[in-house]
Amino acid sequence: MFDDLRAQFRKAVENFNEELNRNELSHNTNELVGSMKNQVTEAISHINVLALQISKAKAQMAEKARAAETCYRQAEMAHRIGDTETAAVAMQYAEKHEEHARVLDNKINALSAELFFLEEEVEEMVEKVEKTEATGASLSIDSVPSRKHDSISPSK
Repeated sequence: MFDDLRAQFRKAVENFNEELNRNELSHNTNELVGSMKNQVTEAISHINVLALQISKAKAQMAEKARAAETCYRQAEMAHRIGDTETAAVAMQYAEKHEEHARVLDNKINALSAELFFLEEEVEEMVEKVEKTEATGASLSIDSVPSRKHDSISPSK
């Protein structure tokens, strides 16, 4: 699902940039702005899905940490009564829960990095839409920044 989300978002960004990078626009400015707004909306929905995934992963990580603590307590109780077999099994499960929590922590970090990246992309897209709306002018390839330029300028 995460790969699908990433692919869909990248497609939205590509479409957005494709609209901006045309030499001559066949659409009028209102159509272009409408298309750009739709792409921003789609990208924001991807961000929301990603934020939900992060929230779920955090809840899962907390649950795994609690499960590990429970297993450690069970291992300690089993050890106190001399049940080494139960203590060993409980320790094994505690370690598995801790490992799963570490994996989930890595997942959260990766999802958070992706979220940060996407939020920056959307912010850039929104700025381009707002500048296009504010100028009311059509855009040309010279007026549209690639990743090397800083801002949009109305065509002359």
